[in-house]
Amino acid sequence: MALTKEYTLTMAIDQAMRFLAPRFLSRLELTQKLQRKGVPADLIHQVLERLEDLDYINDERLAHDALQLYISEAKYSVQFIRNKLYQRGLPIGNELSQYDETEPALKLVVRHFIGVDAAAEAEWFDNTWPLEARVEYKKVFNYLKNRGFSAGTIRNICDRVARYE
Repeated sequence: MALTKEYTLTMAIDQAMRFLAPRFLSRLELTQKLQRKGVPADLIHQVLERLEDLDYINDERLAHDALQLYISEAKYSVQFIRNKLYQRGLPIGNELSQYDETEPALKLVVRHFIGVDAAAEAEWFDNTWPLEARVEYKKVFNYLKNRGFSAGTIRNICDRVARYE
């Protein structure tokens, strides 16, 4: 028979702080971690309220920061970002609707199919691709589709870089 640990509020807060030490967590993530440790639901609620009062957890701020990180990396589709925020239990605000995934999609295609480095990348963005450099439509389509890019973005990129056979 396994012994279960009896948690006090202080012990539960200490455990939550250990979880928060490496990185910021959402309410959902912290709740799940505390549940796995066997902290009772009523204590989890008290811990979350206390940590929100102290501003150690703030889902709106975390969602904004995570979104800015994904956007600045410029290699993700809107659907990928939406899924990541959803998995973390974070609100998906209006900022994501202003994100244009065309440039990240084109960067991924250039790097994957052409293999150019960042310095030479700019010339591929400014020009129409020569016919001899164009990639098979199906390959580009599947590559972007598997990364969650929208149909409009895929069509736009394929018009620029793909050859139709």
